[in-house]
Amino acid sequence: MILRFAIFVAFLILTIEAKKYERFSEDEQWQEFEEYLKWKKAKEMRENHHDMYKSSEKEKQSPPPIDQAVLMARYIVNQADWVSVATFSIRKDIESFPAANLISYADGLLGNGSGVPYLYLTPLDFTAQDLAKDSRASLLMTLAQGDYCKNKKWDPMDPRCARILLSGKIVPLEKDEKTEIEFAKKVFFTRHPGLVNMPANHHFYFAKLRIFAIVVLDTFGGPKYLSIKDYLHPPATNITEEFNKRFPLELYEDKSQQEHSPISMFHPVIRV
Repeated sequence: MILRFAIFVAFLILTIEAKKYERFSEDEQWQEFEEYLKWKKAKEMRENHHDMYKSSEKEKQSPPPIDQAVLMARYIVNQADWVSVATFSIRKDIESFPAANLISYADGLLGNGSGVPYLYLTPLDFTAQDLAKDSRASLLMTLAQGDYCKNKKWDPMDPRCARILLSGKIVPLEKDEKTEIEFAKKVFFTRHPGLVNMPANHHFYFAKLRIFAIVVLDTFGGPKYLSIKDYLHPPATNITEEFNKRFPLELYEDKSQQEHSPISMFHPVIRV
């Protein structure tokens, strides 16, 4: 009798448990599985990005000496991840006023930059709207964006906290420039993985700065004015070797100098 009762209780428990599982439809189970896969993929991406960032940290070195203005310029541009972009505003309330915005960019992989800033823009942003009417812009990068100046206890305005001002025209990469677009995608998304999946209806596109003028301030005594040729041909040839193979320097210089007026006699070019 006791054995029959135990069998009955066990059967009853199994029946109840079976009914619990029946509550979950096949679709719900599949949805749970897909959510798990998404979580796993996101976790792997975060771990990979963390590993990549740790390896990239090895590429960070101390800035070049102040008597190497070209190397300092290239160092600042390569180390920074974002830039302050100044344009001529088309907003009705401040029309034709200078307007600044923060834009993520990359000139290459950390420690191996091209010197040419590539930006990821959307027509919904007022900076892209300004550029559509007037492509002239100035870009400011500084070592204050990292830990170097903080560790030195230098104020961001301290001349020793090096900065660079690049002026020129920001132009979209054309669809037929496939090689350069692929280069821009690779270096940009490697350094900004969080921007890979931006909304499709925001119509993001890649653009680059066609440089007309370069100014560096890295110590007391005033700014240093660099030529485009010196900037794109730094003493450390390994920085630009691959970039110059893909995009000939002469072509870039010709485009940059089309509307570039001579530098004033009051601003001598410092060649290194």
